[in-house]
Amino acid sequence: MSDPIVFVLLFAALAIGFSLGRLSRGPGRLPQQQSSSWLKRNYYVGLNQLLNDEPDAAVDTFISSLEVNSETLETHLALGALLRRRGETARAIRVHQNLLARPSLPRPQLQLAQLELGVDFLKAGLLDRAETLFKELADAKYTEKKVREKALIYLVELYRETSDWLDAIDVADRLTSRKFSSTADNWREMQAHFSCELAEKALANNQVLEARRLLRNAQRFDKQCARAQLMQAQIELNDGAAAAALGILKKLPYQSPQVISEALPLMRECYIALKSDRDYLQLLNDIHLAQPSLMLLWHLTCATEKLNGPEDACRVLYEGIAQYPEMVAVQTLLTLCTAQPASEQIPYEKLKPAITQILDNYFFYICTTCGFTAQANHWLCPSCRSWGKMGMAE
Repeated sequence: MSDPIVFVLLFAALAIGFSLGRLSRGPGRLPQQQSSSWLKRNYYVGLNQLLNDEPDAAVDTFISSLEVNSETLETHLALGALLRRRGETARAIRVHQNLLARPSLPRPQLQLAQLELGVDFLKAGLLDRAETLFKELADAKYTEKKVREKALIYLVELYRETSDWLDAIDVADRLTSRKFSSTADNWREMQAHFSCELAEKALANNQVLEARRLLRNAQRFDKQCARAQLMQAQIELNDGAAAAALGILKKLPYQSPQVISEALPLMRECYIALKSDRDYLQLLNDIHLAQPSLMLLWHLTCATEKLNGPEDACRVLYEGIAQYPEMVAVQTLLTLCTAQPASEQIPYEKLKPAITQILDNYFFYICTTCGFTAQANHWLCPSCRSWGKMGMAE
């Protein structure tokens, strides 16, 4: 929708809001004819400014024309929100600052205006200003419950963007209180991820004991935090405790199947350290029987090749791939390994690079919340900003 059309609609809202404001003033209102004339003049002034490509002046006309009161507040808020969604945060800020400059408005309405102004600052990257406004609303004694909750949510978003994970944990803790208990589990899951972020930072600084402490905190927030368990297993493996790492990892395929693609390479490292390839192959068989997937089948094939040779690997893949009709290209290649007579067969080792390429192109991660896809896993979805919602697509 073009700017002129949008603002024409907004000036129509101005007309309605202005009329409501004027008619609600009681005995002191302007005479109807004078009000109508004044409104028409400002309407056409604003429209003319739009046609002359002067949107800033048009917004100024809107602000000065529409009286700010309880009846017209929603019109101002709607305009500010629309401007912000269109990326015009500077104009949205002016609209909402104009509302806050009217102390005659009731406290709940001023709080709404302050909240919207904070969001403007957040989207504009003015994070210090946004933080100040949100903190005031979150801490004020008489803030409306819904406004306080939204202010806290925006504070978490702000601290996420600035990687202030300790502050994010503290604010999220307030959102788990009884006042907002309907979303407590969601916030606990986020707190676990915030703790994992801190643990990653500690590991980068070789602070292993601190990282262990933070990962324990993560699992206090969320007992089934797969990310924390993967990190804990990696620490154990790095410390030479492969058996302890394996004890953690064995639970993940059943508890959190969405992270199995991250768990399997660590499992393989554990079994290599323990010099137990056959146990690794048996584990893959057991998991694949319980939760069959193409990715598991491929890991099973690779493990079989290492332990029993390429012929057995070809057989395992050939028998399992039939469950996946979309893998017709792989099936076709595998028939070349089993062609008759034997003299016409092509060795599996020669076909493996092509099969690997096909499967690598097939495997990808997807966010279960918004559908965002990527070749690598992201604990925080780059699209919808949800935590822990990405997993290997099948």
